[in-house]
Amino acid sequence: MMQLMNDKNVSFRLLERKDQQGLYNYLNQLSAESRSRFGPHAFDLKTTIEICDNLYGDTIYFIAEDSGNNIIAYMLLRKGMLDADKSRYDDYHIFFDEKSTATYAPSVADEWQNAGIGTAIFQYILLYLKNNGYKNLILWGGVQTLNQRAVHFYSKHCFKQAGSFWYQGKDNLDMFMQL
Repeated sequence: MMQLMNDKNVSFRLLERKDQQGLYNYLNQLSAESRSRFGPHAFDLKTTIEICDNLYGDTIYFIAEDSGNNIIAYMLLRKGMLDADKSRYDDYHIFFDEKSTATYAPSVADEWQNAGIGTAIFQYILLYLKNNGYKNLILWGGVQTLNQRAVHFYSKHCFKQAGSFWYQGKDNLDMFMQL
């Protein structure tokens, strides 16, 4: 349980199989803008069922819930790097050891953005990474340059810009941090 800047309490835990409907509801309550900025997977019920039925692998799924047990934030943490991300970092001549690198994709419900939940959860993620021997963290698919709030968040938390790339008509930044 954590208390945020808005004095609301939230809990943070691993996603469980029983969270299928809650995750589907969360993803589909995101605004069109938020949905366009979070792209690790589809937002349909089939995908959320597949995620919740296959929770053990290279990706760890975290959620934050409000006092009513509604999912208000969802984060993916993947061991290693996605092929597309690795290819771009190779092009930048930035090389990471796959075993000590993780890839991160966070999202926060629109009405909970700017309440401190991203920072609170990120501190937990950093502790998890350090306790499990990770040395580097990269953003899953980068961050859209027009998402200034996110770019500021990552810069404030010591992420460095590796380079930029164009994807689906949008300019994106690859960012990473050394732990």
